[in-house]
Amino acid sequence: MELIGCDGIDHCINVTCLNNGTCIDGLDDYSCACVPGFTGKDCEINIDECESGPCQNGGTCIDGVNGYSCTCAPGYTGLTCGTDIDECLSGPCQNGGTCNDEIGSYSCTCAPGYGYNGLTCVIDTDECLSGPCQNGGTCIDGIGSYSCTCAPGYTDLNCGTDTDECLSGPCQNGGTCIDGVNGYSCTCAPGYTGLACETDIDECLSGPCQNGGTCTDGVNGYSCTCAPGYNGQTCRTDIDECLSGPCQNGGTCMDGVNAYSCTCAAGYTGQRCTIDIDECLSGPCQNGGTCTNGINGYSCTCAPGYTGLNCGTNTDECLSGPCQNGGTCTDGVNGYTCTCAPGYTGLTCGIDTDECLSGPCQNGGICTDGVNGYICTCAPGYTGQTCLTDTDECLSGPCQNGGTCIDEINGYSCTCAPGYTGQTCVIDIDECLSGPCQNGGTCIDGVNGYSCTCAPGYTGQTCGTNIDECLSGPCQNGGTCTDDINGYSCTCAPGYTGLTCGSETDECLSGPCQNGATCIDGINGYSCTCAPGYTDMSCGTNTDECLSGPCQNGGTCTDGVNGYSCTCVPGYTGLTCVIDIDECLSGPCQNGGTCIDDINGYTCTCAPGYTSLTCGSDTDECVSGPCQNGGTCTDGDNGFTCTCTLGYSGLTCGTDIDECLSGPCQNGGTCIDGINGYTCTCAPGYIGETCGIDTDECLSGPCQNGGTCIDGVNGFTCTCAPGYTDSKCGIETDECLSLPCLNGGTCIDGINGYTCRCLAGFNGTACENGKYRTRCYTLHCESL
Repeated sequence: MELIGCDGIDHCINVTCLNNGTCIDGLDDYSCACVPGFTGKDCEINIDECESGPCQNGGTCIDGVNGYSCTCAPGYTGLTCGTDIDECLSGPCQNGGTCNDEIGSYSCTCAPGYGYNGLTCVIDTDECLSGPCQNGGTCIDGIGSYSCTCAPGYTDLNCGTDTDECLSGPCQNGGTCIDGVNGYSCTCAPGYTGLACETDIDECLSGPCQNGGTCTDGVNGYSCTCAPGYNGQTCRTDIDECLSGPCQNGGTCMDGVNAYSCTCAAGYTGQRCTIDIDECLSGPCQNGGTCTNGINGYSCTCAPGYTGLNCGTNTDECLSGPCQNGGTCTDGVNGYTCTCAPGYTGLTCGIDTDECLSGPCQNGGICTDGVNGYICTCAPGYTGQTCLTDTDECLSGPCQNGGTCIDEINGYSCTCAPGYTGQTCVIDIDECLSGPCQNGGTCIDGVNGYSCTCAPGYTGQTCGTNIDECLSGPCQNGGTCTDDINGYSCTCAPGYTGLTCGSETDECLSGPCQNGATCIDGINGYSCTCAPGYTDMSCGTNTDECLSGPCQNGGTCTDGVNGYSCTCVPGYTGLTCVIDIDECLSGPCQNGGTCIDDINGYTCTCAPGYTSLTCGSDTDECVSGPCQNGGTCTDGDNGFTCTCTLGYSGLTCGTDIDECLSGPCQNGGTCIDGINGYTCTCAPGYIGETCGIDTDECLSGPCQNGGTCIDGVNGFTCTCAPGYTDSKCGIETDECLSLPCLNGGTCIDGINGYTCRCLAGFNGTACENGKYRTRCYTLHCESL
């Protein structure tokens, strides 16, 4: 087919439009009108309807002529594969499983507890696959469950619990039980050994006691009885007999075995250096001087008028300057006199005149002496120069609330006005403290008194009187009034009722006549006209076949019409309750208990170690708390064991272990037993937990001025450096006491020596050299 254009030229003559297209002639050209599905100049191109991607969900598009078709991926359908195929429609999941539709398939959620799995829930789940049985237990699969056969030593559903073999308390003597698998081990308390800690370790087997000491075995220890001359825990210490300081007077002690020897200081002799060598035996003191023996020396007490080491020098008593405090010395024969400065007195003017001797301070005042005067420190409560004036503590008006003040020595007392108390009368006495208001009354405190607000029903100053509400006669018709707290009650005469007995009682209101009878009300009573077949006051009695008591053994008879029935008490059965039910037939007594049948019950005689109604409970012998002193009780079969706390032993932990039995306290120390321990009270001179340490009294450095300290037992001795003396070498030796300077020389004391300041004309260490030598006589001096 063709269409010719307007230019008169048929451009379609040599043109063929493909695929059934129609040629249309135009001006200078042609065009093809293509059938649906084709395009192009000559309709040569098949339109690809798949270019727009019409196939969904992964479907494959196949182009056609003016159309397409979709090959859908698995699980989809429809023209464009837009519909998800529901694979669950066929119901593939069995055994209660739930089907879950998926793309191209399905999955099953199997019902829990049924024990099935697999694609369609048809496979029995092997609950043993997860290995639930622990510790070597064997798993047995079931339907939706499993069971475990446990290896020895384990228990519970999954064999996860280690059987505690320690529960029976196998470890003795305080041993600690460590549970194992199908067994246990014991960590024994110190001093014990063995599988169950049953063996006391003999600590003496190693021979710990040395130097001939005797060993005594204890619990977790031993004690040694030492041979003479030795001590210490193992007798290894040679007792230092020198520790007691046997060598006296500075002697040096040399220790031996159970003995000592002394090397004496100069001037002493004897086994312990106790004998002072008498240096006076040679008679060294001249001119009638008296010799006094000293330590490795002597001193001379010179006759009056003489001085010097050996009393060889006549003494000028004023040379030493004996007059103190400005006094003037006048030398005399074998003496001197002092003219004292004002305010001083005494032989050497050394005494300050004590103005306190006359006791000027009164009333306990303390006198402090001054130079030509005194000062008084008054006792509390007094004042004035001589403490004569009593201080009036009432001047400040301390007593309050009208109290009267009484002045005392260094204080005051207050006599309080009624209703007040306290040191200064500031406390208002609370008269309510004694609880005066009775019967729930409220107390209000006042000054020197109180008032009571009474609870309803009470009156009086202390609310002690119950108000009698019966006084007004409220009960009518002969009723009796009973007074109550804040009220009353009426006991009505028969036939009357109401709060005040004002109402007549209609006894027919309660319907007393039974079984269709007619009730006639009276005063305090009624009468019944019974229907035929009934009798008694209220027509409640049917002819009673139970009157003959046919039901035995406590059975209850129920009357019927021309008959009866028996309701038996528990334990009996039968028409008339004559058969005793045997409760032992069911075998209720457990664990070997013997059953004895009773009426409506039984009793079990339990085998030893069991209790309860049916002998089902293991008797807990621990309930009575047999283990004392904090011991832990472990119940057993027909018995118990006690694990004692440290320091106790015995079947019930009632014995306090005496830690003093081993004699731990040394050197005479006293042992005091405690709980799981002991304390030592040491003898003087010893310290330490067991008194094994000799206290070194020299550690404090008691010896002064270079003295050497020698420690003893509970003491020390000092060997002083030359020039010092006394027990601690604290006193410098005054070498001038012997008056060594001659010819009037002045002695100046030094450390372990002296120097002499000589008068003009004399020299030498002791001023012994001079041009003149002077003899002093009683009346005059002459030159020689």
